[in-house]
Amino acid sequence: MGLLAKLRSGGMTRSLWNIGDQLISSGNNFLVQIVIAKSVSDDDFGTFAIVFSIFSVAIGFFRALSTTPLGMRFADADDREFGRVTSASVGLTFTGSVLLGLVLVAAGLLYPFPTVLGHSLIALGVILPGLLLQDAWRQVLFARLRPAAACLLDGTWGVLQLVAVLLLFAQGVSSVSAYVVAWGGAALAASFVGFASMRTRPRPAAALTWLREQSSLTRYLVPEYVLLQSGAQIAILVVAAVAGTAAAGSLRGANMLTVPATILSTGLMSFAVPELARRRARTSLRQWTVAAWVISGLVATTGVVWGSLFLMLPDSVGLYVLGDSWAGTREVLVPIIVGQAGSALSVGPAAVLYASEGAKVTIRLHTVYAILLIGLSTLGAVLWGAVGTAWGMAGAFWFTVPWWFLAARRHVRRSAEAVAPRPDEVGEPAAPHA
Repeated sequence: MGLLAKLRSGGMTRSLWNIGDQLISSGNNFLVQIVIAKSVSDDDFGTFAIVFSIFSVAIGFFRALSTTPLGMRFADADDREFGRVTSASVGLTFTGSVLLGLVLVAAGLLYPFPTVLGHSLIALGVILPGLLLQDAWRQVLFARLRPAAACLLDGTWGVLQLVAVLLLFAQGVSSVSAYVVAWGGAALAASFVGFASMRTRPRPAAALTWLREQSSLTRYLVPEYVLLQSGAQIAILVVAAVAGTAAAGSLRGANMLTVPATILSTGLMSFAVPELARRRARTSLRQWTVAAWVISGLVATTGVVWGSLFLMLPDSVGLYVLGDSWAGTREVLVPIIVGQAGSALSVGPAAVLYASEGAKVTIRLHTVYAILLIGLSTLGAVLWGAVGTAWGMAGAFWFTVPWWFLAARRHVRRSAEAVAPRPDEVGEPAAPHA
């Protein structure tokens, strides 16, 4: 039976749960932000955007440091071993989130920020452990191949946070910090669903042990995350400086319209890495290659089809969705769709590399990508404004696509050769002693 047949027989339902969970998570965050945007002033919503950005950076950092290695290394571990590493991993997330929360509270109290921002930072510091614990349990459930339980966890959080923010909205509350507490408090309450699903207690005392044991992975995963975050943010800032904030807004609008393909990409990645990792000892080079192409092809096709629908819609629909930003967004939509297809094609080989512990390879590829992204988008902005920026970004994606597949194939081959017996080790069994 081929690898794809095995994935179909054992993982098709799990893949649908993964994608469904990503839809719930993204949809909940989107709806909550819409409610908050309608409840507070424009300036105060900008404050919430800052708080949400801090949360987004923190959640990505702690995933790379504590929970991502679970899916890469322990997807096929027995219950006892998986429970041990889960306790250590979630314990690290809890310890780190408490320390970071204290820093935010201190910053909000001691630094002369505007009052709304200061109070919001204090609120985020208080509820940050709940937010990060909820996500940690979510990643643990993905690594344990239990996406249905992860879906229940995210669904619980979604219901609780929507109820909380809608109650505040109905009462006419306009305090950003109140909404932040409601948002994070719901996450803390929902995190107990993850605890109940795994029946494993976080062990902060094992955090340092986890860091030592996983340093061969995290020393690549953490810098890689920082690199990707920095590259994307620098590119947007440079574009805004060179071509104006309207150009940056056009790119943001086009990216919003292509979110479904991003959801599919994230869902498939969270499904594919542990599924492939648990089968890596029994997977041939050809099966790895086929899996990479199928995953990439599915994401790329979905992204192109979805994005192309907006090219055929009348302007009235675009104006209804994005308002005055639609005109600029429509101009960059074609290169954004082309670029997203290139980005999607790297998802398959990236999943293969992560599943075969190839983080040392992925950080090299992402370094090249980040340099190209900043350079080509800046050049495009100087020459042709927002449209040139979008084509520059597309060029960065497409230039690296062939290298992703070549690197994945080379890494898998080398990994197989490293564990294969040498010719002089293979032979007839020795005759028994007389």
